[in-house]
Amino acid sequence: MKVEMILQRKGNEVISLRPEDTVQTASAILAVNKIGALPVKNANDEVIGILSERDIVRGLYKSGVSCLDLLVKDLMTTDVATCTVNDKVKDVQNIMHTRRFRHLPVVKDGKLHGVVSQGDVMHMCIEQAQTEANVMRELAIARG
Repeated sequence: MKVEMILQRKGNEVISLRPEDTVQTASAILAVNKIGALPVKNANDEVIGILSERDIVRGLYKSGVSCLDLLVKDLMTTDVATCTVNDKVKDVQNIMHTRRFRHLPVVKDGKLHGVVSQGDVMHMCIEQAQTEANVMRELAIARG
């Protein structure tokens, strides 16, 4: 099972930020769209960072409310893990677990192509497990 299957189901529409956007703007986009992170890309659509709710909370802790006036580039995580459409879902799951990331930008030909979340990965794994259980049940019934 590959990342492309997740994107086929959820779509690859991505809301992203620019490094010069304000944290307040980013917070509004996160809230309105009910999402937990936004990839940050440069003018060439290359991922240069990601800004998550966690990053904003850390900024609030360090700077108080004034962090909302900071630029995205001031708070974003720059050590971004990414994946490709051809990566296996289990490998993406491993990256998320090991690096404690809840969102991974998907790149294709070096450009931002989508985002997968832990929820997307979990949903896909549950569906696969249910399908496998159904196949096993049908095999057991067929064998009598």
